[in-house]
Amino acid sequence: MPTKQDHHSTPPVPIRRWPESPPPPIGGTEVHGGRTLFAQPHLTLQLVRITAFEIGLNVHLALTAEGRSAVAARMQARPLTDARDSSARWSYLDVWIGTEQLAVADPYRTRPDVRAEEGGMCIYRTEPHYWIPVPPPTPFLTIATEWTQIGLEPVVTTLNLTDPAADHFPPSDDSDSGPQTADEPAQHQQGQ
Repeated sequence: MPTKQDHHSTPPVPIRRWPESPPPPIGGTEVHGGRTLFAQPHLTLQLVRITAFEIGLNVHLALTAEGRSAVAARMQARPLTDARDSSARWSYLDVWIGTEQLAVADPYRTRPDVRAEEGGMCIYRTEPHYWIPVPPPTPFLTIATEWTQIGLEPVVTTLNLTDPAADHFPPSDDSDSGPQTADEPAQHQQGQ
């Protein structure tokens, strides 16, 4: 995950970014199917699929939260309409994606987030897409995610796009070695 720059030393390095963009409307080949990236009793992050196009990759994720995590997500992701409200906070699922270096990925959402209450249980679901303009063949793709405000701690996963059965899920380790990049092993990761 990107490091915070010390503003007293060298000038900040520009952060590489994958801007919000929809995938092409037709075509594409699925190169990786679904996989659970993170799961706790009330919070799940899933890779729905990765679709390859001639000019890039579409990464489709789904996050489902229930209970307290859902209440926090609903508050964090609500529209901030009052510019005078200095207490208003907003956050969303942070995602970095890359083949050699990670870059911030801005979500493209094809449908609104689901915010519901069923039987007294609060539910929140979001299904963002991320357009990565890296043309295939791309043998590996690393995805790093977090949304600490709702309980999703950093998760780093390297996916094998030529052989999905060989995905790289490094063993979990309780030490905190700081931010990771695609070239460093993940310290906190869960996979299926």
